[in-house]
This record gives sequence, structure tokens and C-alpha cells, in this order.
Amino acid sequence: MEKEFIPYKQALELKELQFDEPCLSGYSKSTEKLEFYSRPLITKDSFTVDAPTFSQIFRWFRKNHGLYSSIIFKKSYPDNHVTGLEWYIIICGGDGVLFDTDGTYTYEEAELACLKKLIEIVNSK
Repeated sequence: MEKEFIPYKQALELKELQFDEPCLSGYSKSTEKLEFYSRPLITKDSFTVDAPTFSQIFRWFRKNHGLYSSIIFKKSYPDNHVTGLEWYIIICGGDGVLFDTDGTYTYEEAELACLKKLIEIVNSK
């Protein structure tokens, strides 16, 4: 279940980007371990950092920053065979600008690479 939630380091970076939506879990700042909330926290405290799911944070980037991302399987050439072992990411701004996202990843690596690139893009604005 923990694979559904973004890592601690990126949770801290998102807090700096003003991410403030209710989450089902968070990281304890003292232990950096994921803890599940009994209900989404309305009042934030200084001891935890919210941990959104990957799908929640990709939706947040679309809504709040106009950044659209996709994780796409890689086909082999020339037979168009798909193994599901290699994936790449595409990020596009609402204005149609494509952002450089070189690399081929496993699916889980692609999720994290995509998240890191989205954070980098917003920080560079």
C-alpha cells in the first residue's frame, strides 16, 4: 500500500509548493515513516507532512499548474512489441509546451521521475 504514496523528500518539496489538499496519510517528521490518518487532517500540525498518492498529486499539478503528464509504455521496433518493462514520461504545459523528460524506466521509476520533473518545472517558474 505504501507504494501508492509519494516519498518523504517529495512530500516536503510539495509542502513548499503550497500543496494543501486533504490526504489519507502523512510522514512523521521525526521518523520519516508513513502513518495513516484515521481521517484526513483538517488542521495541520508541524509534526507531520502530508503524503498524497501519486494520482492525487498528478491531478493537483494539472489543476493548479496546468501541467499534464503521462506515463507511456515503450514499444520495440520494428515489431511494436510491448513488454511492459520499459516506460517513458511526457509532460506538457497547458500552452502546448513539451518538457524534456529523457529516460526509460520501470513503471514505478517513471512515476517518481515524472513527479520530480513536475516539481522542478514549477520551481523554475
